[in-house]
Amino acid sequence: MMKRILFFVFAIVILIPTFIFSASSGKISGIVKDAKTSEPLAGVNVTLESTTMGAATDVDGYFAILNVPVGAYNVRAHIISHKAMVIQGLRVSGGITTEANFDLEETVIEGEEVVVIAKRKLFEKGATSSISITTSEDLENVPVRGITNIIANMAGVVVQDGAIHIRGGRPVEVGYYVNGVSASDPMNNRRAVHIIDEAIEEIQVLAGGYTADMGGGNAGVVKMELKSGGSKLHGSIDARTDGFRDPAEGEKVLDTYNYGHDMVIATLGGPLGTEKVKFFVAAEMNNQKDDAVRFSEGFNFEDRIDADPSLTTVPDTANLVYPNGFTPNQDDNFYSINGTVTLDLPIQLRLGGMYTGREYVSDGTPMLSMLNDRTYGYKTETMMLTGKASKFFSSKTYLELKGSYFSYHRESNDSWFGNDWQSYYDSAAVADYTLEEYDSAGVVNYRSTWRPEYSYLFNGFTFERNGNPYNLYLDEKREFYEVAADFSTQYGRHHEIKVGGTYKSSTVRRFNMAPSAMLYADSSAGYYNGIENVPADEWILYGFINAYGYDIYGDEVDENTYYNDAGTGVYTEGPKNPVQAAAYFMDKIEYNDLIINAGLRLEYFDSDDQELKDPANPGIDPNEGVLLEDAWEDKDPTIEVSPRIGFSFPVSDKTAFYFQYGKFLQMPELNNIYFSSFTYARQIVRQGYYFLSPVGFGLDPLRTTSYEVGFRQKVSESSALDITAFYKNVKGLVTTYKQEPSLTSLVPGTYVRYVNGDFVTTKGLELRYTMRRTQRLSTQVNYTLTLGEGTASNSTAATGALDQNTHLPTTINPLEFSQKHTGSISLDYRFGDNDGGLLLQNFGANVLFKFSSGHPYTKVDYKGGQTDPYTAGVDYMYDTRARISEEAIGASTTPWTFYTDLKLDKSFKLGGLSATVYAIVNNVFNHKNVINVYQFTGSAGDDGYISDTDRYETNANANGGQDYVDMYNAINIENGQAYWDRLNQELYGQPRQIFVGIKVSF
Repeated sequence: MMKRILFFVFAIVILIPTFIFSASSGKISGIVKDAKTSEPLAGVNVTLESTTMGAATDVDGYFAILNVPVGAYNVRAHIISHKAMVIQGLRVSGGITTEANFDLEETVIEGEEVVVIAKRKLFEKGATSSISITTSEDLENVPVRGITNIIANMAGVVVQDGAIHIRGGRPVEVGYYVNGVSASDPMNNRRAVHIIDEAIEEIQVLAGGYTADMGGGNAGVVKMELKSGGSKLHGSIDARTDGFRDPAEGEKVLDTYNYGHDMVIATLGGPLGTEKVKFFVAAEMNNQKDDAVRFSEGFNFEDRIDADPSLTTVPDTANLVYPNGFTPNQDDNFYSINGTVTLDLPIQLRLGGMYTGREYVSDGTPMLSMLNDRTYGYKTETMMLTGKASKFFSSKTYLELKGSYFSYHRESNDSWFGNDWQSYYDSAAVADYTLEEYDSAGVVNYRSTWRPEYSYLFNGFTFERNGNPYNLYLDEKREFYEVAADFSTQYGRHHEIKVGGTYKSSTVRRFNMAPSAMLYADSSAGYYNGIENVPADEWILYGFINAYGYDIYGDEVDENTYYNDAGTGVYTEGPKNPVQAAAYFMDKIEYNDLIINAGLRLEYFDSDDQELKDPANPGIDPNEGVLLEDAWEDKDPTIEVSPRIGFSFPVSDKTAFYFQYGKFLQMPELNNIYFSSFTYARQIVRQGYYFLSPVGFGLDPLRTTSYEVGFRQKVSESSALDITAFYKNVKGLVTTYKQEPSLTSLVPGTYVRYVNGDFVTTKGLELRYTMRRTQRLSTQVNYTLTLGEGTASNSTAATGALDQNTHLPTTINPLEFSQKHTGSISLDYRFGDNDGGLLLQNFGANVLFKFSSGHPYTKVDYKGGQTDPYTAGVDYMYDTRARISEEAIGASTTPWTFYTDLKLDKSFKLGGLSATVYAIVNNVFNHKNVINVYQFTGSAGDDGYISDTDRYETNANANGGQDYVDMYNAINIENGQAYWDRLNQELYGQPRQIFVGIKVSF
């Protein structure tokens, strides 16, 4: 009831204004004067060519055109008494006011026109916070691809182990927007959609704070805008590959391997019968045989003997042959379509759509599965639709309605049986499959009907047999819709006022289980006759089922499902339905020497979560071993106001100071609080599984206070410098907590759960140097100094301390992902038409150099004793209970990293077509960058185990002596297999990769 009352109150408040999303458009304003007298001209029509947008100047010669979609425009100022003037290629960025000033010459001949080519702005003097912008023109030349790789080169951004960190924030603190609407997945706060590079008009990274019309990203926001169709039909097709041979052969060409990456990208855009209706569509097909792209060394171990102690027959022998360079079982194939339709009618409409289908293999142990033809992975489908309708009441006042719909579906995909999980362990189904595919039903042997043969054991290493199934089935779906509207008006010359809000509702479903539980549905094996006859609590227990939005058999449900044979407490929940909403008021105040962005944001978070009334003594059904329903209570929604304010002081056309302050609120990732009832029972009541996978409930939003001050200076007519100092404080980050039961509790012992407990402070300096093209060369330099410290680097960092009954960290230490020095230098040198002679005209080269000082880590020691022959060198790093710190947390640092990427391209005219041939080389010098190390040694090439006879001697004596040592070196030292497997990280960055391609445009 309290939840409904709070939402009702919030709804009343939010409906007082109207609704809005993030600003996906910009504003053009300026002054029109007489060129001779410098007097302002009133009544001049200023229009955007090929659109219906425009405004007339007032008595002071001032005009403003609001809600201009991101892109480049020809802006025309015309009045009968003067020559018309056109500024061509004026670029408009989202949320920023672009100046366009005109000095018109008098004329007596009607129709005369002056054309001026707009120069690219060196900096946004009206921006009240730090901002990094990459445009579609930039993307055509860079030697990297993909949103993550593009923004990794921007100031304030660090990409480590594939995750994006902005100014020392965790990956879950980054918000994403596409076409002005949220594109963050609420389950993990990561980017929810794939955007094709050729479909991007502009990318913005707001690292120092942002205005009140955005939320959901405490560390920063990444805004992406899709292209719109132009006034003429245009299109392109681009095909590229990294080689023309079978990558599995492991052969080098130009001293690099082929990884089987082939890609085709096509675009088409233009008017649909009339210039008032335009479209743009981009399609991408990307097939990758080796998505890992890693430094790897081949090996060949012949006639290895299976040493499985359970064998009663003559053991098998096998040859273990692994290729050079190429990593098998890493297929990743996807296709994607992005598009927009723009209708320039009395009510302007802009529709957008993004769809991606993907099928990929998930195998973190390719060296141990080389004998298994059967692979396991996932199929995913992602779709997002966006829409915006704008109604102008005058040139300075408009109402905008927006909406979006997002859906995501991921399901397990076994290469033999697809999503038919009931067949994964079925010996009869396997026999039928192998009879058809291998012409033999005896290819895969079973110990019994539902139990395959044990895996091979070669020198202490477990290798999968052919047909070995993966004991997991996953089916998850989520969708959300978002609606909004905003009312904006230019009040006088100096105030642009917006009021608005958003409402976002999600539906989340998940089902995962162990298919090996089918054994219990087989009466011939001594159990039950059919799944429906297995008692629900046993089925859940043996199947390790975690479900909400599904019943225990994987069928969708919308309500809680109870089972009569399972006591009073065993049931699965209906789907989770979190709600986010916000209202805001914002005033952008613009004077010649002062610009202010001031706003208030009222936010509402309802995570649709429950929390235990008494975590130390929850209600328990002792007979069933589950938590009672009345042990829980609804988690109250959060309602909070966040102020935001930014100042820019344009001292002159060459100098501007700026300052930004803001408070930000963000829901925690819902993966930390959404679990089934039986999962809670297993972790809290039955126990024994909790340490490496805690449960969470009742988490509060994350809270951030951010400050920055900056200085922008025009260094020359073609270059500018932007320096920013920042400070940020984050509270309420998720950590683990050891819950002690009360003396009267039926909980058998302590359990670990997620709570809001970590805090972080980051401070630093950013530098951006931009030089627009001068004598063929353009340059972009970014550098960031970051000092990020906190009580922990991730939500499970404290679990080792909990097990040792030590206090949780309360002092701040360096964060593992806070790279102190990072930067990039981009040099683009190109010849234009009729420039450089026949050989060099329309030739270009782009060099991108990236560097980092490495990231902190802590050297440790770990207890000896009995160890697993395979994971002996890394077990202390994923189960931290066995390790002891040898120094202050984060006192050591991994080595510096250096990457150089190169793109060379040459364009030709072929009648009405333009063709470009190009080559891209990533990691030109094939530098083996160390990105992670073993904490015991501080090295990426020595785990400290196999180099110490005293540590490995016992395992070596039991598993073949020197043969064991050779296998360990090949698999774990040369190839880092156990590190990759257990930590889901790599020790080295990616090696050199060469692409060649051709693009044809019209």
